[in-house]
Amino acid sequence: MKPGFGEFPVGTRRGTLLFILLPLCLALFLACDDGGDRTGLNPNYKEPMVWGFLSKDFTLGELTYDKEIDVIDYDGLRMAPIVLLNGGRVSLLGYSTFEYDYGDTFVIPTYQKYEVEVQHYWGTGFCHVVMPGDFRLTMPPYQYTLGQESTLVSAWRQSRGAQWYLLSIFVSYDYYDTLGNWDYLQFRLDTLVRDTWVALPPERIFPPVVGQVIEGDGSVTVQAGYGPANDPNNIGNPGDIGNVRGNAVGFVNAVNVPPEKYFYVGSPTLTRRAPDSRSELERFKARLRSRMPIH
Repeated sequence: MKPGFGEFPVGTRRGTLLFILLPLCLALFLACDDGGDRTGLNPNYKEPMVWGFLSKDFTLGELTYDKEIDVIDYDGLRMAPIVLLNGGRVSLLGYSTFEYDYGDTFVIPTYQKYEVEVQHYWGTGFCHVVMPGDFRLTMPPYQYTLGQESTLVSAWRQSRGAQWYLLSIFVSYDYYDTLGNWDYLQFRLDTLVRDTWVALPPERIFPPVVGQVIEGDGSVTVQAGYGPANDPNNIGNPGDIGNVRGNAVGFVNAVNVPPEKYFYVGSPTLTRRAPDSRSELERFKARLRSRMPIH
């Protein structure tokens, strides 16, 4: 009997059905496949972390710029991310299985907006920061000597675009205590402020045990910053989710640091002990970096 309309010989029918159904099954499989078995992708998707730091620093007559942007994924980065700053690619400096580091030392014009974009296997993360404008410290005055009964005043000009200032004060001196014994004291203050001055009364720096100051020195450094700051008075900033959006999480900051103010305590020292603005910048950078989880 010849097959009628819509009928196939047994052998032909099976072959034709397989020919039709196999592509459909394959298409459905590819549409539902999350890649977990076939490609090794982690089906429990987690966004990579981004840490970034743009800085302008002027120390001892030397002006330096620095860009650092790190992309971190402890599940492993399946491709080298692409980092863009205002559309221009930032150079890759080094990498490991879990982290890619980017950066350069090209000029960063101040009081301008910078778009940071990180393209990676899972998608794109992004944020924007503003490099605060140039400014300077005005107090303490040049060649200042802090007396034992003096109030230490730190003041600076306003930095355009800055969201906050990090003030670091360091004081160290030798002294005789009230019993006539020699001793040494070191005072440090790190504080996040939004004003442009801070005054420290003498009792903050010279406790009652200090009978007579022999000699010492100190420095005042201020950093104008933009982005999610790490407040020294609120270690860890609980609940701070950062400023990176899209398919990434993390923190990107921009900081402008003018020359520090150096001064003596009691009388001049033979050698400098107080840190300069660059070493204070590195301390602050390490504190910002510590917000990133450790694998």
